[in-house]
Amino acid sequence: MEHIQEQVNKIEKQIVHEQKKEQVRELLQEGKKIGIEKLPYSYSAVKRFIDSETMNVHYNKHYKGYVDKLNAMLKKRKGDHDLEKIITNISRYPKGVRDNAGGAFNHALFWNMLSPTQQRPSKDLVVQIKKDFGSYEKFKKNFEDIAMQRFGSGWIWLVLTNKGTLKIMSTPNQDNPLMNIIEGGGYPILGLDLWEHAYYLRYKNKRNEYINNFWTVVNWDFVQKMYELKTETKLLESKQMGLLLKETKVEHCSRADIEFFRNLFNVNVQARNTYKNTINDTLKKVFSDKYHDKKENGEIPGIYYLEKPGRSVINFLNTNYSAFCIIMKDVNQRLADIEGEELISFTDKTPGEQQIEMKRFANWIEKLGKGIFDTNGETFQGVIKVLTEKDKVGSRREKSALKTLKESLPDVKVIGVSGAGKSIDAEKKIDAYIVIEGNKKTAQIKGFAEILEQNGKLIVTKTGEVAKYNVDLMVFVKGNKVAVFENNGEIVMGNYVFNKKSLLYDLR
Repeated sequence: MEHIQEQVNKIEKQIVHEQKKEQVRELLQEGKKIGIEKLPYSYSAVKRFIDSETMNVHYNKHYKGYVDKLNAMLKKRKGDHDLEKIITNISRYPKGVRDNAGGAFNHALFWNMLSPTQQRPSKDLVVQIKKDFGSYEKFKKNFEDIAMQRFGSGWIWLVLTNKGTLKIMSTPNQDNPLMNIIEGGGYPILGLDLWEHAYYLRYKNKRNEYINNFWTVVNWDFVQKMYELKTETKLLESKQMGLLLKETKVEHCSRADIEFFRNLFNVNVQARNTYKNTINDTLKKVFSDKYHDKKENGEIPGIYYLEKPGRSVINFLNTNYSAFCIIMKDVNQRLADIEGEELISFTDKTPGEQQIEMKRFANWIEKLGKGIFDTNGETFQGVIKVLTEKDKVGSRREKSALKTLKESLPDVKVIGVSGAGKSIDAEKKIDAYIVIEGNKKTAQIKGFAEILEQNGKLIVTKTGEVAKYNVDLMVFVKGNKVAVFENNGEIVMGNYVFNKKSLLYDLR
């Protein structure tokens, strides 16, 4: 008896297993099916063009019928099925698939080409229409004439050719201009169903009235999107490829240029942050194989082993306005070859306008990143040279400041802690610890040009990047001249401004 029960249990498990396998097969098969495009409006929404009864039958009987028949045919074929790929490779399929795939694809487009609200074509599209047909009126008449010439069932299309021009063509039955069996085809951006089932209940044999009324429901917004899909993408791709391949010469920046960008960075923080974020993202993508995001031995995420062993100076690019100038000149050399494209410029602009321009600049940096940061290119070499020199100057400046403090203030203990890639420097912005009367203070060290007295305040000029640092002291150095302030000042127009009593040590 126990043996029989074991056999029964085994059979039941086998049945359940087979049922699960069948369910999985059904789910996989369901996932491979061509979907049904949802009608984007009610059956009566375009009644000025077609009645609700015709729309109902057209959508639920004819269109869904094409989709169901197509899925039944594809069920026997291996692989996943993409409707547009089937259309563009239709010669590989039998006539039944051609007819039903065409019916499914054409109608999926057609529903979106109709709009309940009356629209006008965009200016860009009208310009292209006038260029290819002479005028908008000539285009409409040409479209109507070719539609009337279609004998029997078929479609009339406005297509975009591979040459970027527009043309009108008609296809029989459910053929589509994208099919690789259609001679002189193209990408359909507007189409009208000329089968009798699309209009006969309302118009009977008056096809011309049906065609004329079509213009009252054309979804020109959708047509514009279809047009952009096949023009703007290719245009950007061709622009980007040409700009990437272009060799640029390093244009050196004048002191006036650098001073302008120093002020831009320090006054327009929003624009600076836009650039900073873009550079961080772009470098991470371009040098993905050299980017390390794990902290090891106190080092922080960034690009390593690029131009030298260890942490690359390219990590300083996001705040260096001298290198910013080089990159802007590189981009402008590339943009100069594009007719109608304005060069990047931040002069004579309000802060808001500068932010808009910075976004445009950031957009081009993202697109041209591989060209700009080609390690064999002059721009990359120029940027690395500037950043390397900047890094050396910074190191010399910090050493000079520490030396002066130690020699001039024997009662003060000074401990340097900065170092490229060290989290205490790069993240906490601590360059040194200064122990005053037993109190350990954190310090940030920066260069400066002058310390000016104005209205009882001390203004520290040309200190490089101006930002709020979470440290106790700000140390400014120029050669062997050093000034130490309590970090309680303000930032005004790109300069640090302190009260006189904030100056703890004046070693100038």
